[in-house]
Amino acid sequence: MSTDASNKKNKKGKGKGGAAAKKLFRADKVVSTRASISRSQAFDVLKRRRIAWKKTNDSDLIPVKGPKEKIAMDAILFMDGKPIPDLPPILIAYHKPKYMLSAMQEKHSDKKHLGMVLPEQYKKLDMHPVGRLDYDTSGLLLFSMSGELTQRLLHPKHHIEKEYVATVAGGTVSVEGLRTMLEEDGVETTEGKHFANLIKVEELGMEESRAILDGHLKDLEERKENLTEEHFGIPLTNVRIAVQEGKHRMVRRMLANCKHPVIELRRERHGSVELNDLAEGEFRNCEENEIEWAEGLLQKK
Repeated sequence: MSTDASNKKNKKGKGKGGAAAKKLFRADKVVSTRASISRSQAFDVLKRRRIAWKKTNDSDLIPVKGPKEKIAMDAILFMDGKPIPDLPPILIAYHKPKYMLSAMQEKHSDKKHLGMVLPEQYKKLDMHPVGRLDYDTSGLLLFSMSGELTQRLLHPKHHIEKEYVATVAGGTVSVEGLRTMLEEDGVETTEGKHFANLIKVEELGMEESRAILDGHLKDLEERKENLTEEHFGIPLTNVRIAVQEGKHRMVRRMLANCKHPVIELRRERHGSVELNDLAEGEFRNCEENEIEWAEGLLQKK
């Protein structure tokens, strides 16, 4: 192959400076997505020349010619001179409450699901949950607009840790015994042997334990499940562990097989993204350092 031909091949799909060209979309799709309005409303405001954009924050406003003009999804946009919100980052965090399905729709029951709470703007961007949390588990659930990022966050070969706090029954926890089972011997389940890192064990006070147990038993009664107080020793204990796999109810099954059934379970970290003080039922954009970590995953081969 000649040098000229090789250069042409290498530059294919790239713009000035050798940077990869941005994907362009019809302006009415971009405005509909970014402004959280319908496609027909976006078409109308564009026909009326109410939308403009800037090449940079310091540039002059350039009117968008009409609904069919092609622009980037992350263009700096204005409607009637007022900024249209930027795109959210590629990753957002959500504090999922207990008793919510990790699905975007549910046709076979009236249970709450993620499709009921995800803002319309995020839906238009094809934001989707990264994996799932069990129906009766609360805590951090990530949403991504990148299928490749989602795959890297979930596939075991990328070794992304997920950290949980489990409130367990079964009496006093032997820290060394539990560490040996989780980290060295592995815990046998019906899906094979699993391992976890034991981070911290903290025994709760009697009053807090009783309150948690009473709430748990009330939940079981409301869901019409069989009530049993077997194994529900008091005081309860918080066990913080980290795992790299995400098989169905794995953390609960592991700890139950260690003779410490789980009363409450909350995910507090996924990789470098932490739940921190995010309120239950709330979303937040991931912070700059969290986004840099996620983008770093995409760069790995």
